[in-house]
Order: sequence, then C-alpha cells, then structure tokens
Amino acid sequence: MTNIEAYKIWAPDGVLWTEWAKPVLFANMTPVNFPLEIPDIRWLDFLYNDTAIIVDLPGKKGVFESLALAKIGYRPVPLYNGVCMENYTNMTVDSRGISWALYAGAVMLPGLNLRGDAPPVFMLDSARMEGYLKNPGKYDNRWCVFPQDMPSASFLLKNKITKVIVRTGPEKKFFANQIQDDLSHILFRYQEAGVKIQAAFGGKEIDDITVPKPSQFKSLFYRFRTLLGLSRNAVGGFGAMIPFLSDSDGYRGYGIG
Repeated sequence: MTNIEAYKIWAPDGVLWTEWAKPVLFANMTPVNFPLEIPDIRWLDFLYNDTAIIVDLPGKKGVFESLALAKIGYRPVPLYNGVCMENYTNMTVDSRGISWALYAGAVMLPGLNLRGDAPPVFMLDSARMEGYLKNPGKYDNRWCVFPQDMPSASFLLKNKITKVIVRTGPEKKFFANQIQDDLSHILFRYQEAGVKIQAAFGGKEIDDITVPKPSQFKSLFYRFRTLLGLSRNAVGGFGAMIPFLSDSDGYRGYGIG
C-alpha cells in the first residue's frame, strides 16, 4: 500500500468530511507492521448521528481511540498538520507513532464499511505544541489548529450535528486546563452558534462544559502571533529545521540525528 493509497482510505472520495482531512503526515509515511492497540470505549455506548467528536490525545493514542470510535460507526478524520521526518531523531514533536498507526489503520478501516455520511471524529495530537521554541538544531514540527482547519458551526448545524464531544485529558477536575488554547477558539465559535459542547476527561464519562472566551478571540493578531512562533514549510503544514547561528556566515551544520 502506497502513501497515497493510505491517505485515500482515510480521506475517501464522496465522504462528507473528507475535505478537512490533512495529507501532511502521509507524505513521508513508512510502510510498517505496527500493532493496533484498540481500546474499549467506556464513555460512549453507541453511535449518535447528531454528535461530532474531537479526539485530542497524545501521539498514537489518538489514532487508537479514533479507530475504536470507527468500530461503532464514526468516520475518523485526521487533522494532523505537522510534518513527520521519520529519519530524524531531533523532531520537536515525535509523530512517528501517529504515522505508523495511521498506516496500520488504513488496513483496518475498509473492513468497517463506514457510511459516507457517518458523523465525524476529528483527530488531533495533544502534544502538538510541546517542545522548546525554535531550538537550534531541532526539526521544529510543532503545529496548531485554526478555525479554518475544522468545519464551521453553520456547516455542522446544516448537516444536523448539534453536539461536539471533546475526548481529552486524564482528570475530569481540571476542566479549564484540558482544552488547549487553539482548540478553544474553535469550540467557543461552536458554542456561540448553539452547538452543545461536552467533554470526556479521562475516558469514563461525558460532562457538559462551558468553554470560556479565549484571549484575542477573532483577532487577526492571534493568528499572526501563533504563526510567528511556529515553522511553516513551503509545501504546506508545519515543519522546518532550525539552523545554528554563527558569527561568520550565519549558519553551520544542522546536527541531524
């Protein structure tokens, strides 16, 4: 199975949510025999056609949980937007586990016979912004999500999605800290439009939550400031080598590996 074939399995033609699937992680994907550790879903018993889910878990765990939701009928949509250079050991965000799990999941998905209009599971990596800020010698592939990376509230409501469940975090008591800032800018828009927001913190039960208005909401400066701190590449997505500075020519070896 080629990289393109794997991507087309995750983002098939004729599926309602395919336009939001990101191809970035599939570009350098390595075919592997990777074990899929599909968990039992304890916080959701069956498919709800009016409900979209956002899985914001670290690394491969997000892929595993999304595939578990696919087994009960949800359509997983990978939103990973950071480049994975599998031959680099100095990536800021080690996304190799995600890449390998996506490849293995492409073998599993066709057998689930998901509906073309199945409600979506949007897949994020909760470690997407971890790591040092533009540390020289690192491959900086930190990334974030903007409102344009996910369907608008009006699109959700038009397609009868009236509720969004966020699956993240180990501890229910830390509500305010479990929703990352970039995601809160999206969820607050949904909330303003009347979409109900719930969360499964720790994977045991679902709770209603109220998302507080994030700082610099709908401000152009928010996007500018966020992008300024990240490393975009020329072909899309986030990821670039941060050079060492020298007193002479301004650059020296990157120190890959």
